Amino acid sequence: MAGHTYVGRNDCANPQPTCPRSPGEGYDKCKSICGQGGHAEIEAIKAAGDQAKGATAVLFGHYWMCEPCGRALFEAGVGTIKILLSPP
Repeated sequence: MAGHTYVGRNDCANPQPTCPRSPGEGYDKCKSICGQGGHAEIEAIKAAGDQAKGATAVLFGHYWMCEPCGRALFEAGVGTIKILLSPP
């Protein structure tokens, strides 16, 4: 991904006033209620394709990453993951 930036967003087709998930609950409601195609990490991996191998993923706006997204980044071959509270 050297020199390229691929962006993923947590867009959803059916936004809710508050997140419908309970603390500790899985992410099934992201798709079933909010109509989310995938978390930002998944969308960025799709956009990057093979360019994800060895790349650096930069996540911002929160202080953690869910397990399915971490697994997807690992499986895509992303080399480094940075989590920032605000945009770089």
